Amino acid sequence: MFKRPTRCWCLLYGYGSGVRKSYNTILQLCKPRMLYNKPMQASRSTLLLTRLVAYTVLAYGVAIIADVLLRQLRVHHGHKLDLLLITVPQITGLGFMYLGTLLLRRKYNAWLVALGLAGASFVLDVWHGAVQSHIYGDTGKFVRPLITLLLILVLWLTRGAFRVKSDVRTFTQALWVSALVFIVAFLYGMGGFTLLDERDFHHEISPITAAHQTIDQFGLTDDHPVAYTRRARLFLDSLSVISISAVGYAAISFFEPIRVRLTSQTVQRAKTSRLLDTYPSDLDDYFKLWPHDKLYYFDATGEAGLAYHVTRGVALVAGNPFGNPIHFVSLLRQFMELCFVNDWLPSFIHVSGQHRELYETQGFRLQKIGEEAVLDLMAFETARRDKYFRQIGNRFTKLGYSVEVMQPPHDTALLARLQEVSDEWLTRPGREERGFMLGYFDEAYLQQCPLVLLRGADKRIQGFINLVPTFEVHAANYDLLRCSGDAPGNANDFLMLGAIGYLHGSGLQTLNLGLCPLSGVDAPDSDEKTIIDQALRFVYANGDRLYSFSGLKRFKAKYQPEWRPRYVAYPGGVRNFTRVLTALNRAMRVK
Repeated sequence: MFKRPTRCWCLLYGYGSGVRKSYNTILQLCKPRMLYNKPMQASRSTLLLTRLVAYTVLAYGVAIIADVLLRQLRVHHGHKLDLLLITVPQITGLGFMYLGTLLLRRKYNAWLVALGLAGASFVLDVWHGAVQSHIYGDTGKFVRPLITLLLILVLWLTRGAFRVKSDVRTFTQALWVSALVFIVAFLYGMGGFTLLDERDFHHEISPITAAHQTIDQFGLTDDHPVAYTRRARLFLDSLSVISISAVGYAAISFFEPIRVRLTSQTVQRAKTSRLLDTYPSDLDDYFKLWPHDKLYYFDATGEAGLAYHVTRGVALVAGNPFGNPIHFVSLLRQFMELCFVNDWLPSFIHVSGQHRELYETQGFRLQKIGEEAVLDLMAFETARRDKYFRQIGNRFTKLGYSVEVMQPPHDTALLARLQEVSDEWLTRPGREERGFMLGYFDEAYLQQCPLVLLRGADKRIQGFINLVPTFEVHAANYDLLRCSGDAPGNANDFLMLGAIGYLHGSGLQTLNLGLCPLSGVDAPDSDEKTIIDQALRFVYANGDRLYSFSGLKRFKAKYQPEWRPRYVAYPGGVRNFTRVLTALNRAMRVK
């Protein structure tokens, strides 16, 4: 929190009540407690203030570069300039421009660097104005420091507006990499200056001079070499590129979003399981607990939470919030504040329309990504008498095939055979393991699941389904359905029929058959037809060569399920939706 200005501060800006009133007004506007009218959302005045500061810094960088180019034109009397000549003022100007874009994201590190860079620029402007007044002129030697001083004042007064963190550990790693690149650049520069002869620079370069010229890449001194041959110019340009790349890599990493390092979540996972037992909400709730690639966030009461994974600066929340629904609004606000401070883009993956109003009131847009097939087991008992299912049952029974259910724990020989079936299944085109909101073959995972096994006439296992634990008493869910290449066609259907018969006999009422990606996108819920909707429809219509969208839909549609839409909730915009999909694709990869 800011302290109230003392009278000494006011004296700096002159005497008089009008000046003091203006100063206090600005200071009150910049207090952190006035910056947010909601925990996670900046007020309009704050957004305007941060944008003003950001654009001021950006304009200041443009002005520095323009001033450098104009002075070079005057010095060269309009003759052709060496456009590849890189100087400290040019780098400073580019730095201010880059910092301006980061200040729009309200990055604290950007504010800190901008303040330090402005302070250094002020010192240099004062020194240049005193030593090189013939270049700046009588007016310029006072105007430049004054403008820089005003920039420093604006940055200092608005310090409470910039709160977004950056990943320090990433920056530390980048510094080591940059230091290694600088060492390589130094050795490269020393060798190049030493090996190039007098014809290239018109004078012999000693090792001491070579070291000096290598270190002084950006014209810190007036003694820089002039290249007279093509290879000498190429050498100097390559040396500059290596040095600038190292500086740029370190600079960009200094402003990276916070990266999450997964730690033990045993306690949080147990708390999540207890809340899901008390407040079951979704058939896919188990995937908030598995795979173990998620962190957990709970509201201040501990009665509601989220399971999320962060990758590429995007916080991917698995499904809807869980826990007591009366806390969901405050939960989302607190989580969005966490995302804002850590520079993450919040998103909710595979959510139902049940909480549409909750997401939309918090500024999220819901984009339909497919439909989930939920089977009414009682109603299917009539449908399974259909000719298609009767033929499958009769055919596999005559071939000696059977289905049995095994409860955990499972012995190692059984899991070893399932591993063989799974590995063979994965060798087929378009098949790969996926995580995050799906399971993958893992012995620890399968030990938690009842297994539905397909056995051939020789009793050898030819396929399996794992039944995923659910928190809804009368509902069931499954994840992996895999058959070996030796099993006859339609083995998936026979195995599924066996699983359905077992679940119905156990008194369960519904079975989640899983998501059909992009199903139903050609019939959107609203009349709005956005670019994203059109793109998804195009992928669904033409993407079967990469993934059998229509084949998966046909397989599940045979069972006549209820189709429930599923969405991705994200802060609106094509760019943000693309970021979410890219991050989701990365999060689903099984390492």
